[in-house]
Amino acid sequence: MARIRYVGEGNNFRRLLNHSPQLSAAYWDVRKALNEGVLSPKLRMLSFLSSDLVNECRY
Repeated sequence: MARIRYVGEGNNFRRLLNHSPQLSAAYWDVRKALNEGVLSPKLRMLSFLSSDLVNECRY
C-alpha cells in the first residue's frame, strides 16, 4: 500500500491515511479512478479547487 510521507507534524489527513488501511485503500481507489480519466482534467481540477475552498486547505 502506498504511503504519503509527512515531515515534522504533518497533517491529520495524511496520518489518518497512513494508519487506516481501509481508508487508505478507498482513497487510492478514488485517486486511481480520477487519474484514469473518469473526469475531464478541467472538471478534476475544479473539484480539487472547490474542495480546497470549502475545507480551507492551505496549499
